[in-house]
Amino acid sequence: MVLLCWCLNGERHAERVPLGLARHRHAQLQSQGAVVYWSERLALMH
Repeated sequence: MVLLCWCLNGERHAERVPLGLARHRHAQLQSQGAVVYWSERLALMH
């Protein structure tokens, strides 16, 4: 899982996405005008 944090229209948002989709989601957010200011890979707890 990857934690993405971004700012869009003055509002901050955060979302956890699967590792395989993180790069696509990051690009998608940027294409919508968002500024992605944090991206962190989360450790899995077993």
